[in-house]
Amino acid sequence: MILVDDHAMVLECLSVLLGGEFEVVGAFTDGATALAAARELHPDVVALELELPTLGGLELVRALQTISSVRSVVVTRHADPQRARSALDAGARGYMLKDASPEELVAGVRTVAAGGCHVSPAIAAILRVTGETAPRRRGNNLLTARQREILARVATGMAGKAIADDLGIALKTVEFHKARISRQLGLRSRAAMTRYALEHGLAPLRKRD
Repeated sequence: MILVDDHAMVLECLSVLLGGEFEVVGAFTDGATALAAARELHPDVVALELELPTLGGLELVRALQTISSVRSVVVTRHADPQRARSALDAGARGYMLKDASPEELVAGVRTVAAGGCHVSPAIAAILRVTGETAPRRRGNNLLTARQREILARVATGMAGKAIADDLGIALKTVEFHKARISRQLGLRSRAAMTRYALEHGLAPLRKRD
C-alpha cells in the first residue's frame, strides 16, 4: 500500500500502525509524487489525506481510478459529510477519520483491500441523515428485501456471481434486481449504488468467508 499525507509525522504513525499487516511500499507528502508512484508500483490500496500539495486529495482519488489494481481510502481529520460524499463520488472506497481507533483503521483498510467499502460510523450516520431527501425516501421504500440484500453486497465490491452464490440465487436473478434498482433509484454506476447503500444504512457489510 501507499500512504499520502502532508505531515511527515502522520505518515510515520500510519506506517507503524498499518505496516504490521500491510506492506507499505511508499509514503509521500504530496499528491503528484504519490500518483506517479502508484502508476509504477500498482499497490492494492492508497490511503490519503484530502488536503495535499501539488495534487489535491479528490483529484488524486479520481486519477487513481485509472489504475485498475488500486483502491483508495481517505484518512482525514475532516468530519464533514459533504467532503465524504465528494470523496465517495470521486471513487474512494473508504472514508475514515484520523481520530478513529487503531483497530477501526486497520479493519477499514483491510475491508477496502478486500474489495469492500468502509466509512467511519460517525460519518456514515451523518450521511444517512443528510441523504434522506424526500425522493430518496420514496425510492428506498420501493426496494424489496431481496433488492436491499443485493444492494448491500454490491457496495462491498462483490461481483454478480459472488452475490448469487452468497444468497443462493441465480446470476440472472441478481442482474434483474440490479437493473430494477438502477431504474427505480436512478443509480447508474456501482459507485452510485455504493454511496446510496452507505447513506441508507445498507453498508458496510462484510463479505462471508
